[in-house]
Amino acid sequence: MNKYESTRVRKYESGFGAALAAALVAVLFVVDNGAAQTLPGSPLAVAHGVSREGAARYRDAPVSAERYIVIALEEHRLYLMEEERVLWSTVVGTGTGTRLEGAGQKWEFSTPRGMFRVQRKEKNPRWYVPDWAYIERGTPIPDADSEARWEEGMLGTTALFLGEGIALHGTDKPELLGQAVSHGCIRMTNEAARALYHEVDVGTPVFIY
Repeated sequence: MNKYESTRVRKYESGFGAALAAALVAVLFVVDNGAAQTLPGSPLAVAHGVSREGAARYRDAPVSAERYIVIALEEHRLYLMEEERVLWSTVVGTGTGTRLEGAGQKWEFSTPRGMFRVQRKEKNPRWYVPDWAYIERGTPIPDADSEARWEEGMLGTTALFLGEGIALHGTDKPELLGQAVSHGCIRMTNEAARALYHEVDVGTPVFIY
């Protein structure tokens, strides 16, 4: 099993328990600020490029209070937790923190910190290509409702959407994981994304720190 594959973890890794406790305390301060609860389909989510129509509100789905996800940005690692146990862990790619300007707009490609929830899950998700992608490519920006905006395969085989324009999704470039390589989303291998899809429900809490 190479470093890009998911692994089962029977107990806390060294020092992880203390780090997790500190992270949970920190993110609770931002739970009620509203930003982390933005639903897919909002203008912000569409602009960032990980939104599709017809998203269901997470509050309409049953939620398990015992299982949750922790993403440690400095470690570039995702942990699936159940109460105080680490059930499963995988390496991820996170936002670069770089900035881009063009077409009268500005973007910063950082993965936001805070508490989120899985808003919806999709297999074979399509990507709504945002304005910044066309600026990076040096190509004209099509109309917002153009069918040309949608591309297949850019989010891997599976995606879990968090709102705020952020998703946990697969990638066809696993060799880049373990680094700050994305435009804000959390990337993982397609195998890990599919496993996570089956391990958590819509509504599952996600702590990013």
